[in-house]
Amino acid sequence: MDSSPLVTVGRSIVALAQIIGEYSWYVYGAIFAAVALLLLTHLVSDAFRLNPFGRVAYYTTRPATNLLRNVRSSRFYYPLKRALSFDPAVLMVVVGTAIICYVIYLILSYLINVLVGLGGSLGAFGTGQLFQGTRYLIGTVLLAVIFYLLTLMLLVFVNWIFGLFSRAAYRALDRIAPLLRIFEFGGVFAGWSFLILGIALSFAASAVQFIFFS
Repeated sequence: MDSSPLVTVGRSIVALAQIIGEYSWYVYGAIFAAVALLLLTHLVSDAFRLNPFGRVAYYTTRPATNLLRNVRSSRFYYPLKRALSFDPAVLMVVVGTAIICYVIYLILSYLINVLVGLGGSLGAFGTGQLFQGTRYLIGTVLLAVIFYLLTLMLLVFVNWIFGLFSRAAYRALDRIAPLLRIFEFGGVFAGWSFLILGIALSFAASAVQFIFFS
């Protein structure tokens, strides 16, 4: 029954997942290139002492200025500055960008698994494999929930590092706040609930993939 519409749709979804996986590296490259260009523009403006209130200089350096201002307000900035004996703002932006790219890589991996699971579920139902289709479908729904929560955490993290998407980050934090309170253990783990939640969600995703898609 390979001619079943469910099988055709399932294959199309799996093909879409493969395309996302194939071209996702361009996303990371574009993010790094954009941040590098912003920082370079800011450094060139400082080197040539361009008037910061000029129209061209203002609009070309404003994004990098905002990024650097946000990292300088981070709790890590002054300890790093004292430890390194130089202004680590640019270094923090580069490292923060690398971390964000890695988190996006993880989230896209979950998205690809969700699409593959959905496509596999439809294909199994289309060929009459009800048990396997149900197993894939349950795993897909669970992964989709984890993907949604990790996406909310990514918005909060991007806002924390770069100050972007403030309104969306505020709503995302409001959504995951109950979960953060669950993972606020206090003591030596006080203030680590965000990291612990991320680890817990990653572990849950691995468990779901092992049980439902292996």
